[in-house]
Amino acid sequence: MPISYQKQENINLANMLPFESFLGIADLNSLQQSDAVESFPVQYPDEYSFLHEAAVIVWRGIIFCSWYNCPEKELQGFTPIRGKFSKDGGKTWSKVETIAEDPEKKLICCPPVYGICDGELYMLINTMVGADLIHSIEFFKFDPATEKFVFLKSEPIPFKLNTNVYALDNGKLLLPGRIAEMDSFPATPAVLISDSGKIDAPWRLVKIQQDKFLPDGAALVHPELTAIVQKNVITIFSRNDNRNVPLFYRSEDFGENWSGVMAHDIPFTNSKIYSGTLADGRNYLIGNIADSVEAAYSPESRARLALFVSDPGTLKFSKGCLLQSGYNAKWDLHPQWSYPAACEWGNKLYVIYTMSSDGDQSHRGAMLSIVDLQKI
Repeated sequence: MPISYQKQENINLANMLPFESFLGIADLNSLQQSDAVESFPVQYPDEYSFLHEAAVIVWRGIIFCSWYNCPEKELQGFTPIRGKFSKDGGKTWSKVETIAEDPEKKLICCPPVYGICDGELYMLINTMVGADLIHSIEFFKFDPATEKFVFLKSEPIPFKLNTNVYALDNGKLLLPGRIAEMDSFPATPAVLISDSGKIDAPWRLVKIQQDKFLPDGAALVHPELTAIVQKNVITIFSRNDNRNVPLFYRSEDFGENWSGVMAHDIPFTNSKIYSGTLADGRNYLIGNIADSVEAAYSPESRARLALFVSDPGTLKFSKGCLLQSGYNAKWDLHPQWSYPAACEWGNKLYVIYTMSSDGDQSHRGAMLSIVDLQKI
């Protein structure tokens, strides 16, 4: 395994796992910021100081961005879903508005994800009874006439959403995430599958693991999942909090059955990863990277946000660039570039992520990077 480990607990786990190399870049320190990337703030802290877990999609040429907000601290206090949209490629934006909230202020809203089905735009969100204590999935549909998301239904599914909806070649839909008992903390990797291929129809749960534990007994804490779909083969990447060993899973039957957990060689840190397939057949991965696996928990572990792009039809990521690296002097923003989400439209990749507007990272907003894929 080409990653150098220093802690014995990580060595032990790595030795237990099958390994696959995805990294086609010899030196991650050679990654640079690129003129193919244009980045700008979408939302600064306002009456809500804390912003997190943003989502992005482009529908009918309109860029939609949304997130959850908290008054001061993460998942404490009144927590609505808010968002805005741009009709001119991100040059100007609508006024920020509240999309979803609990009028009684008993439930927390978190996080939003998008999906497009039969030409219509949908939003799904979680409700929680406390921080990461999942209560339901709420379904919304965008009404172009009013330019508002309209509530459709609520399903008592304790599944933590993580990505936009993936369309499978068999006509079904896929959502990667993690499952728990009702109103409890989700830590077991799983996917939801819509057999009908409809977003507002029933979703079926398939566990990727039967529990939250790794082979060495370490527990997964926030196994935030993301997928790359190649016909019937689905590769799922997972965040790994208790061990600094990058993890992935694979299904070869459209997500019905899954391999055991495996290791790979891209040293993502303890933050969300996001992935997908581009229209030209290349695959992409976005995540925070550290100089080494052992540096993944340093104070600077979310200072570099990297985009990796594969050769067409493969999982060998031979190209890449930095979306952000450390302090951003142009916008006077501090190195908290985390929780990416992305979508492709018009030969461009739209990547939204959390940024920090002050040095102690207590005030957070949303940043958007637009990547010209013809230059990567």
